[in-house]
Amino acid sequence: MRIPYLGVLLVVFSISVFPAFGQENTDDTEPKEKLHKDVEKAYDAYDAQEYTLAIELLKTALGEVRGRDDKSTVLFKIAESYRNINDYKNAENYYLKAVKLGYKDPIAQLHYADMLKAQGEYEEAIVAYQDFKQENPTDRRAEIGIESTKKAIEWMDSPSRYQVDLMKDLNSTGYDFSPSYAGKRADDNEIIFTSTREESVGKKEDGWTGGSFMDIYVSSAERKEKGRRGRGASTDEDELVSPASLKWSTPKLLDEEIVNTKSHEGSAVFDSRRKELYLTRCLVEKDKKFGCGIYISEKLGVNWKEPEQVIIGTDTSANVGQPALSPDDSRLYFVSDEFNTKGVHDIFMTTFDRRAKTWKTPTNLGSKVNTDREEYYPFISGDGQYLYWASNGLPGMGGLDIFRIKLGEDGMPATNAEAENLEYPINTSFDDFGLVFQGTKDEVGFLSSNRKGSKNDDIYGVVKTPLVFELEGVVTSSKTGLPIPQATVKLDGSNGTSVVVNADKDGYYIFDKDKIDADVQYTLTFEKAKFLTNTGNTTTIGVDLSAFEYIPSANQFLHKLQVNKALDPIEEPIVLPNVFFDLAKWDLRPEARAALDSVVPIMKNNPTIVIELRSHTDYRGDNKSNDVLSQHRADTCVSYLVSKGIAADRMVARGMGETEPFNIQEGYKGYGAGQLEEGNRLTEAYIKRLPPEKQEVANQVNRRTDFKVLRDDYVPAAGPVDQDAVDPKDIIADKNSGVNNDPPGDIYIIKGRESFGVVAKKNKINIVELKKLNGGLRGVRPFEGLQLKVTPDGNYEAWDANHYQVDRANQSIKDIAKKLDLDDKVLEDLNPEIDKKNVPAGYYLKIK
Repeated sequence: MRIPYLGVLLVVFSISVFPAFGQENTDDTEPKEKLHKDVEKAYDAYDAQEYTLAIELLKTALGEVRGRDDKSTVLFKIAESYRNINDYKNAENYYLKAVKLGYKDPIAQLHYADMLKAQGEYEEAIVAYQDFKQENPTDRRAEIGIESTKKAIEWMDSPSRYQVDLMKDLNSTGYDFSPSYAGKRADDNEIIFTSTREESVGKKEDGWTGGSFMDIYVSSAERKEKGRRGRGASTDEDELVSPASLKWSTPKLLDEEIVNTKSHEGSAVFDSRRKELYLTRCLVEKDKKFGCGIYISEKLGVNWKEPEQVIIGTDTSANVGQPALSPDDSRLYFVSDEFNTKGVHDIFMTTFDRRAKTWKTPTNLGSKVNTDREEYYPFISGDGQYLYWASNGLPGMGGLDIFRIKLGEDGMPATNAEAENLEYPINTSFDDFGLVFQGTKDEVGFLSSNRKGSKNDDIYGVVKTPLVFELEGVVTSSKTGLPIPQATVKLDGSNGTSVVVNADKDGYYIFDKDKIDADVQYTLTFEKAKFLTNTGNTTTIGVDLSAFEYIPSANQFLHKLQVNKALDPIEEPIVLPNVFFDLAKWDLRPEARAALDSVVPIMKNNPTIVIELRSHTDYRGDNKSNDVLSQHRADTCVSYLVSKGIAADRMVARGMGETEPFNIQEGYKGYGAGQLEEGNRLTEAYIKRLPPEKQEVANQVNRRTDFKVLRDDYVPAAGPVDQDAVDPKDIIADKNSGVNNDPPGDIYIIKGRESFGVVAKKNKINIVELKKLNGGLRGVRPFEGLQLKVTPDGNYEAWDANHYQVDRANQSIKDIAKKLDLDDKVLEDLNPEIDKKNVPAGYYLKIK
């Protein structure tokens, strides 16, 4: 936890010392007059926050104290000192020693868990937090520690889109942190940052860190040809690259006399014009510390104006620092341990009074941002929409984590906004802080961290890895299943784009990443001579990151969309699924209407075809009656399609009677699939040889409707009309027809041990909708193979006509068949996969 050093520009020089979190118990020491001189000297160094020195003295003092209480106190202080200089391994070791020796404050156990977490030893940390919880069951910090550690494991397993790379050109063996953009407004190739490297003006050793005083440094990236810089204020055509991939100049002091002095300077930010510099300065004179303040300076040519202190409110001596500005410079955000601070350090906001030319009394950003621990390094996004900051008081991965929150128009956290952890790899188990982004987007920037691989605090480049899409598929014949060479595939996007490609000799087509954009709905149109035009659709809207694969060689996340499409050859009759009729009737059943709806887009996508719509009967009844019946059925179908806007002269109704029994082809997947042997024609003689329960299935298949293309040169009386491709899902229902013309709903089959919640999430509905769609699912437990309706606005009339949902458990097929007035043998044959003696509740049994 980088509590002290990150706040060194505030904490070390506080006039009134506020103890950092983890130093809660300092009242257990004996009065100084009773302490051994070595112990007293060690305690004085510790209380003065001279931690590097304190560690050495406390280890000596350890041999001068007697008794478990005194020894455990010294051990705890050593642990605290190591934690404050970010040596988490040694801190962990000494916290554990203090705990084992019986240190009376349970905070040692909590900090022991924190140190394990800060080193990424998550499983061990959870055990340590559980031990703390067992001794302190009402302390919420245990549960927060456990839950946040579990979250950290999840985030490590599923990284975000960001890449974080060490800025080798900028970092030194000292502490390098708190970068901010500088230079010209139109260019983001220059940054300033804080460093304790040897070149600093302040040469004295800082007692807290053991290093030099801090100063502000500047560095510039070498210009590269257009399209190679990180994209911020530049155009959308520029390639996104990490700042770490650029060459940066050797950092040099921003100024050696006016801005940088023998005191501490750092955590600086320019105004929107890049003219005025706001910096933190902590005054030191003759080893006396006078607190920190925010100062403002301006560059005049090659020189800087003498910085003037920024007075916030009426308190001229307030301990403040780490300034950040809103994009219009009207609001100043900063860190302080004064005013109405809720924790050790809070973030505040103040606005500028133009009349009085002063900054008003600041406002605490409240409990959504500030906790009872430390908040540091505010940054406001370039569009003013978000506050970014570092905290160790909110659930995180360990140490300081970076968070963001949506801001309202008043610059305060929005009413319904919540702090959002930026997750791995922005955050790690170590201290991560000082995040800044370039321009108005959260795509390219810098952060500071002491993560694994750092020397101390180091600066890292940040870039958001692009999400790219490819769309591919194969075009085949619905008759043979063979690929259709050189089929034409047209892609139309909701963003107005339109692209055409040709499939290769194997029917394969691809639209690469340059042709597919994020957040677009796409329609595909597939065409080939002698085949009916068909359509499909896909989307890049709302695709979860887990669906992408990271491609290291291309430095991108890739998601491949796939739309395979079968085209119907116009020479063959096309059987319409589920256009069935009851025995001796020609009324359209609900599923028949849904099937006929699928003809509408075919006719509109192929405006030059004329079809023969043919209706068939089974062998029962005499030939004349069957001819009349089938003609009535064909006429009914044509009339329905006319009502849907298809021209009557594009259709010929023909009753086929029983003259053309259906042939069960190889791979048949229609009604009765699996019950009727492939390769057989459903003649009267063949059907009569079948078992009684399968005879009705075969007769139902024969009572089908299909259509055949007669010609493809149709021209309407008014002349040719250009028509856009129509997707079946885009057919508008006739509101006055009383018929549900919504697209058929999807059926999801549970796999493995999926819960209803998982099913709902996968299908992007809520669990209440899922249950409502499926009869409430009261008393139903999910199991592999359970079928569920998952489309809230879907048309399930056809599904419901052919299925029965079992309403309670422990029923047999025989019981259900009796209830439905069906033959139990037929019901068993329709549902061979189900245990006939115990049908599970909620299961959809096939009944037709």
